Amino acid sequence: MTTLHRSRLFALSSSLALGIAAQLAPVQQASAEVPAARIVREPPAALLRGAPAAPGTSGPSLMAATPLKARPQTSNVGTEVFYDLAIRYVDGKIYNPDTQTDDAVRLRAFQGEATDPLIPYIGPKVELWPGETFRLTLRNELPEDDPSCEPRDEHNGPHCFNSTNMHTHGLWVSPSGNSDNVLLTIKPQTSFQYEYNVPADHPAGTFWYHPHLHGATALQVASGMAGPLIIRGDRLPKPREDGSLIPGDIDTLLTAPSGEAFRERVLVFQQIAYACRDQAGKIKTAADGKWICETGDVGGIESYAGQFGITATGSTVWNASGRRTAINGLVEPYVVGARAGEVERWRFIHAGVRDSIRLSFRKLDPAQASARPGKGQQAREQFIQQACTGAPLAQFAVAGDGLTRNAVSTRDATVFQPGYREDLLMVFPEPGTYCIVDETLHPEQSVNNESYPRELLGYVTVEGSAAGKAPEAVLRQALEAAAKARMPQGKVRDKVLADLADGLKLNAFAPHADIAAGEVTGQRSLGFQIVLPGSPDQAPLFEVGEIGTGGNGEPVPLNSSPYEPGRLDRLLELGAVDEWKLTAFSFGHPFHIHVNPFQIVSVKDPEGNEVSGAPVPDANGIPSQYANMQGTWRDTLFLQQGYIATVRSRYRRYIGDFVLHCHILDHEDEGMMQNVRIALPGTANSGMPTPMPMAHH
Repeated sequence: MTTLHRSRLFALSSSLALGIAAQLAPVQQASAEVPAARIVREPPAALLRGAPAAPGTSGPSLMAATPLKARPQTSNVGTEVFYDLAIRYVDGKIYNPDTQTDDAVRLRAFQGEATDPLIPYIGPKVELWPGETFRLTLRNELPEDDPSCEPRDEHNGPHCFNSTNMHTHGLWVSPSGNSDNVLLTIKPQTSFQYEYNVPADHPAGTFWYHPHLHGATALQVASGMAGPLIIRGDRLPKPREDGSLIPGDIDTLLTAPSGEAFRERVLVFQQIAYACRDQAGKIKTAADGKWICETGDVGGIESYAGQFGITATGSTVWNASGRRTAINGLVEPYVVGARAGEVERWRFIHAGVRDSIRLSFRKLDPAQASARPGKGQQAREQFIQQACTGAPLAQFAVAGDGLTRNAVSTRDATVFQPGYREDLLMVFPEPGTYCIVDETLHPEQSVNNESYPRELLGYVTVEGSAAGKAPEAVLRQALEAAAKARMPQGKVRDKVLADLADGLKLNAFAPHADIAAGEVTGQRSLGFQIVLPGSPDQAPLFEVGEIGTGGNGEPVPLNSSPYEPGRLDRLLELGAVDEWKLTAFSFGHPFHIHVNPFQIVSVKDPEGNEVSGAPVPDANGIPSQYANMQGTWRDTLFLQQGYIATVRSRYRRYIGDFVLHCHILDHEDEGMMQNVRIALPGTANSGMPTPMPMAHH
């Protein structure tokens, strides 16, 4: 081994050691009262490589490891980075707050070099720069013997749980070939290398990745198969001749004058729907119907039967199960190490399947500082009422679905539907313990269409002394100091500071220009609906169609049907700009479309009232979940039943076949999905060939 190779290998070993130490540091520094096994850990950073494997080896060369900080955006256009990610069965434990014990589980999981054995059911954090090519080798090491993949006539519904593929949710990349192609099938004991060419003008932001094989998506994601994908950016805003600015990356503003980025946390919500079954295959339950695992049991997800969808009594399986939303693979965990009066960037990703979350932070009553909830849901509800009594803490949203907003949105609660992401700037005003609470939502505001009590998601422990300033004043001061130190002198700095003074505007960092009405070239509509069966022995139909007009002028389903793999449902034209009307005819459904994001123009309730502007609380003090969404850009939007959302989208750069669907992933598996093609102008609709399984040879 040469001296150069030894030095590179030593550098890699050192970076690995530092990464492990960084993961363990919070545990070592934590208060004795905080159980070390329940401290939130950052998803381990994927160890990206800078060169392909040598001939005859199994993975990228260790000698070519390139630390992330050595890859500045300005010099990495064309840089290739490599990562190997396997899918295997993994044994682990998940804390059950009902019993206050750990349940043993065996689940399909992502496994890479950076896997943290203490949080095995979350994928590594992938960090990329615009202009890079990310070559991800996905190794499906699940067993070939898959009873769910027997020959079947129906393509909708759960099947082929050991086959898989990959979707980079929210990335603006090609949907074709070996890029973000969710029409591929990677069978067991097969490897395939994806190639994601991240464009040089891709916005910096918070994205994520997860499997997307029709029929197996919900089961795999509900096993914890999801991970964060962060696009970094160091582009400063630049002046145009007309006086406006070419937008820069929000990362450059969320930085102290010293150049050190604000402390960052990546927090992934998951609903891991494991169950323990008896010898007859029936899910074990307590007297109240909640799922239980007894001594010696091992929980798993091997069937949709009883673990997804609706119970025989009409309630949602997830709510009835008693399972709880996890944060980075941990249930009811502690986020430690926050300091009073400092600004932190919290990147939230809702990577779950079956829960709506209305997130708030409330100070734990100091008199209850050592109290924790007893066993069972009723005890947790009582604990929240008696101990989590502080006023909701201010949250400052700077990005939604990875895309920087035009202005900071200040709120005391944030609604997360499956697929949503929010970047929140958090300032804890004083030391102590804070409760992370899932507040009440009206049934129609939730993917489960059910009322539910306030739920405890976890805790934040805050150190230091009282800040002495209101959180908004601390935030404003930090952003202005960053702008003065980091923004170029002259027009750029003056504009950024003027915007911050005018309602904390972020125009210089919003990546997409507004779509004006005059830019629109076409009109489209979409409606989700569930057609309930006429008899108990029939299954409901999960359909997507368009919006028609009924005899009284009301919206009605038009051309609605379940997913058909070989059918082209929508042909879009490259370069076109469409305005879409979106609704849900039965229950509520999160709409997600791949490749191109959309801008929200309007959301109106069934009475025609605009609800996407300034928040207006209802009689119970709950504002619309669409408050302050008007003008923002997203890739996922919950469609509340009877509401009409108007959005606009540009079809830029990429052609190919992809999908739109409901992001209640068991709905997608059941057929609530459509095939979409973006084609060159004037291309005739020649039909859509049935996708064929592909493998890496």
